Amino acid sequence: MSKFTDIEIFEILKKTISDRFLEENSAQSSDISNWKGQEIAVFQEDLFNKTKSTVSEKWFYTYFKSDFKKLPRIDMLNLLSQYCGFKSWAHFLRQKEIEVFGKVEKEKEPYVISRPEVDSTIEVNQEINEVEQSTQNQAQVNAELQKPKPKVEDQTTSSTKKIALVTSIISAVLLAGLAVYFTFYQTKNYEFCFVDSDRQTLVKNSVEVTILRQGFTPLYLNSKTGCIQFESKSDSIKMVVSTPYHKLDTFNVNLHQYRTPEKILLEPDDYKVMLYYYSNSAKDLKQRIAKLNQMIDDNALIYQVYDNDYFGVEILTKQQYINLVSLPTTSLKNYSLIESESKNGKIVKLKFKIQQDEEDN
Repeated sequence: MSKFTDIEIFEILKKTISDRFLEENSAQSSDISNWKGQEIAVFQEDLFNKTKSTVSEKWFYTYFKSDFKKLPRIDMLNLLSQYCGFKSWAHFLRQKEIEVFGKVEKEKEPYVISRPEVDSTIEVNQEINEVEQSTQNQAQVNAELQKPKPKVEDQTTSSTKKIALVTSIISAVLLAGLAVYFTFYQTKNYEFCFVDSDRQTLVKNSVEVTILRQGFTPLYLNSKTGCIQFESKSDSIKMVVSTPYHKLDTFNVNLHQYRTPEKILLEPDDYKVMLYYYSNSAKDLKQRIAKLNQMIDDNALIYQVYDNDYFGVEILTKQQYINLVSLPTTSLKNYSLIESESKNGKIVKLKFKIQQDEEDN
């Protein structure tokens, strides 16, 4: 059991992370809890460069800028400890206990009998030297006995041994190369599922995912089930995720830490959720009109998308949009928000569609 409380050791970890970051970067404050904006983005990039993995901005705010509730998961503690130069969270904890409390009992490690590796080049040279020495000795004997011809059998045996040794070395190198190839370069299948961070449920509306892979063209995927599947040879990817009701977010994913299936939390966009509710709800008409009038900017760009071949897109004014979604028609049940943008507390752009029923076509 650790000699530190959870609060004490986590504060030490935060201070160690800050010191490590400031060795190569700059920040307005040495306290990681005061970082924001660009400083958090630079830290995410520095963490990824050193560990091939990172944390989201939401995770940073939850654990570094909020009141302490509990320690993060062990895999995140291992990741942050490696960023600070330690092998793992256990290694970090042990070193800090040594610094504060003095020498602690070292964990027992299994006894391993080490066997020095044999340098194949040395073996070849030794064998060649032995052959040369043998030849010299034979020459001396032949000179004394006036028999200058060396034995053909000895030369044949030596050549056979050298060929067999070289063949064994080449085979070992080829096998090692094949093992490396199948371990690191073979295509693998991955599955990721997207979960609403507030409701802890799968995101069932349209999820658009752009996967950026180093050395490959971007991969564009769309899902209405909440999960995507894809193949990749890369050990790390950057994933850009967009949905109609969540904030646009980018994730740096280390596929070496992949677990099937991997879950990714998406943070809801409150403006988009409210817009959908007040545009689609049939309750309290006056309240809906007043709320939409308050939420939408007077000069907002509003687009209605059509499925037919005659009207692709129609531009509406703010009042036309409010009138359209305020009519008590059954078509509102087919209302679908495609995209929206907010600025200074007002919605300045939105794109929507009212899906036609099959019997209307």
